[in-house]
Amino acid sequence: MVRVAPLKITDGSTSNVTKDNSPLAPTTKGILSLASPIDYLLLAIGSLASFIHGAGFSILGIVLGGMTTVFLRAQNSDFVLGENQSDPTGLEPITREEFNKQVKTYCLYYLGLGIAMFLTSYIQIACFESYAEKIVHKLRQIYLKAILRQEVSWFDELQTGNLTARLTEYVPEIGLGDKLSLFIQMVSAFVAGFGVGFAFSWSMTLVMMAVAPLIVISAYWMARIVATRTQVEQEIYAVSGAIAEETFSSMRTVHALCGHKRELNR
Repeated sequence: MVRVAPLKITDGSTSNVTKDNSPLAPTTKGILSLASPIDYLLLAIGSLASFIHGAGFSILGIVLGGMTTVFLRAQNSDFVLGENQSDPTGLEPITREEFNKQVKTYCLYYLGLGIAMFLTSYIQIACFESYAEKIVHKLRQIYLKAILRQEVSWFDELQTGNLTARLTEYVPEIGLGDKLSLFIQMVSAFVAGFGVGFAFSWSMTLVMMAVAPLIVISAYWMARIVATRTQVEQEIYAVSGAIAEETFSSMRTVHALCGHKRELNR
């Protein structure tokens, strides 16, 4: 999110205008203060749907493991090999009737889980995107009001096209929509995955936890790099957008002065 540097006026004259160019970082509390009760309701419903959607991936592993066990038991059964055979893993043979029954049961589990994840995914995206659109609209209004309150000397230092690009491109970068919902979804999948792991094989889960810090550290640095590169990218786009807007708005002047190459070089 981009904020306009405020101007401090001491006695009303332009000679005493001082500028505070210190960056004002957006805070989660400040952004959430713009939300209405309906927005909070959308945020709560979307967070719950994201949590259920994330936990569904771990439940999917349980269903997949159960169906795999059924097929492995069928490999030792008489209707596949002609006779029942013992398995060193301890899996008992299964009859044809029991095999068909369990396969149908797990198929129903898959169907129900698929429908539940589809609905929660839709609710997750719909709620967070609706919430984000409302907040972004309010942020743009605040940003525009802040620009209109500045002194004329403030606009002399910035290009008009730069302000337009910032207004249209910077505000959505606060990450209220899919980024926040995906974060809640991934946290839910992380917690549910370890819960399922400890419930079925605590020893294997402990081994997996040994490499978890490496994954977290790498994900953290990747997020830092992506955030830095995104900020640089937006700065470049703001400048280039301002140049393009000024060029197209004064196309006759550029053409009359043969300034095509100069504008392209800019």
